[in-house]
Amino acid sequence: MTTTIIRGQKADLTKTNPGLDRIVVGMGWQTSSGVDLDFSAFLLGADSKAKADEDLIFYGNPAGAGGALQLQTGSRSAYAGVTDSEQVSLSLRSLPAAYERIAFTLTLYEGEKRRQNFASVNGVYLRIIDERSGSELVRFTLDKTSGVETAIVVGELYRYNGEWKFSAVGSGYTGGLEALCRSFGIEVQAEPEAAPPAPPAPAAKPAPAAQPSPTPPAPQRFNPTPAPQPSGGANPSPLNLGRPSQQGGSPPAPSNGAGSGGASPRVLPPAPGGTPASSPQGGSPSSPSPAPTPQPAAPGLQKIELTKRGDKISLEKKAGTDSIGEILINLNWNQRQSTGFFGKTSGVDLDLGCLFELKDGYKGTVQALGRAFGSLNDEPYVMLDGDDRTGTKAGGENMRINGAHLRDIKRIVVYAFIYEGAANWAQADGVVTIKGGGPDIVVRMDEHGSRKGMCAIAMITNVGDQTFSIERLVEYFSGHRELDQAYNWGLRWTTGSK
Repeated sequence: MTTTIIRGQKADLTKTNPGLDRIVVGMGWQTSSGVDLDFSAFLLGADSKAKADEDLIFYGNPAGAGGALQLQTGSRSAYAGVTDSEQVSLSLRSLPAAYERIAFTLTLYEGEKRRQNFASVNGVYLRIIDERSGSELVRFTLDKTSGVETAIVVGELYRYNGEWKFSAVGSGYTGGLEALCRSFGIEVQAEPEAAPPAPPAPAAKPAPAAQPSPTPPAPQRFNPTPAPQPSGGANPSPLNLGRPSQQGGSPPAPSNGAGSGGASPRVLPPAPGGTPASSPQGGSPSSPSPAPTPQPAAPGLQKIELTKRGDKISLEKKAGTDSIGEILINLNWNQRQSTGFFGKTSGVDLDLGCLFELKDGYKGTVQALGRAFGSLNDEPYVMLDGDDRTGTKAGGENMRINGAHLRDIKRIVVYAFIYEGAANWAQADGVVTIKGGGPDIVVRMDEHGSRKGMCAIAMITNVGDQTFSIERLVEYFSGHRELDQAYNWGLRWTTGSK
């Protein structure tokens, strides 16, 4: 019998299926034409990090853990009448004890370059099958993503008290496979820039009059000495994520990726401007064709705007580090003030705050009201910078989260409330920008019409002690108590002042 779970839930695997060893993890999806997906698996230690480049199982390295885990690059088997788009076989008993987790991911090939995201991908599912009996044990169907991700950690297998369990993660990233590699501790090689166009050949000069010349010396044969290879099993150079055809290797047979046989991954032709290969027999290489004019690279993604309730994205770790670093949450709003009777001006004063819950059960709030400014280096690891009473301060209000204490934080609800002025959210025109690893994340309080004075803006949730996911809320409440009840915080509220 299949156990069906949703995002955030977990399922027992070996505890409910004693003696289980060989399993197949299958994934499927539907895409628009021209959208190219790649499946990968990361073998991780107790710290949720890969120990070596070989712990990334993908089109460039289809087997790992001494053969215990293998990507099915040839024909795939049908289970319960369905052939998955991608499959990986795994022997749980043969997996070395150093591996505590296995993360299964999907990425869009050249997603940023092609300006594609998971909005064009539907019906993503992951299922776990008992290879011996062919029965489906667990199924997770991913709900619709926010439409900005180019990489998704779909789910994870992990050890717990000597048993194997599965967690439905469904956490999205920008940055594709490279961003996932950085998140799991693998350094990747940057893609080379396109070669510039060849300069035009100089005009031919008239041939000089023939003159006798001495017999030329015999040509010297040039035998280059091969570069020394690094010793040991580790690979000190960054991992090349280029597809096999872009690495000069022998690519596997192409596949249509539709889950109906054929090899995987799909192999694309080399990038334009590449150097022609020499003849293997030592003959002259074929004449190179004129280099095409290079196309401008797609601009880097600077901002991601979450526009619909439930839109969600995960923060990236800072380049070259193993941490998401400090997270800055900025609230800014309209600086216009209206003139009332006797020439006095009136405006809206928004206050930034949050509800927090730590892993040890400690709950509370950070806000200017009640002077609960928090602390960055001690619990709750969240701190409010200051309070802008007028909205004229160019930087607005800032709240900071200490990303070094990610493992101590369970969840945070970021909110704003109108401390002074009428409850006119259209006039306030508030916007929250979250700055951390990767592009800025923007949430606008643009669902106007409510006369309630408090707005829950975003939910920040710990994802496997690896990163935070940011989910758009933009839901209005009459006050702190009503917001508390909506998100099950259970605090006791009393009247306070600044």
